[in-house]
Amino acid sequence: MTRFLLDTNIMSSVTKQIPSDALLAWMADHNDDDLFISALTIAEIWRGAAGKAQRKKALSVGSLVRRSGRTPGTFAGRVLPFDEKAALAWARLMAEDTTKGRPRSALDMIIAAVAEASGCDVVADNERDFAGLGFVNPLRDGMPS
Repeated sequence: MTRFLLDTNIMSSVTKQIPSDALLAWMADHNDDDLFISALTIAEIWRGAAGKAQRKKALSVGSLVRRSGRTPGTFAGRVLPFDEKAALAWARLMAEDTTKGRPRSALDMIIAAVAEASGCDVVADNERDFAGLGFVNPLRDGMPS
């Protein structure tokens, strides 16, 4: 069974005033136990919360709002760290991309490295930075990219 690491942009998409039907359907088709977030996603959410206008949204993202069918604490025990294994994967990914002349976002590659180190596919809508890596974009009909 495939495990998935949800990128921060996917978490944010769930909290939109009118979230994507495709995203909500994709999430409903997967068990909570197969969905993970990274410690970096928590950092990005709370960094966004520093702005007063973003605080309410960040709190909603943090609990993965009721609209998604998930309950607060959904990710308890399923927050993946940027540990030594992920750090080594990140260094390799960044070096490979630099060698190929296509540098990618260092933060997105942390997500990719955490996913790789944890045996997950990334769930994101940022196809440019995740191209060539194991990822799914549920905002494009849930098709693997």
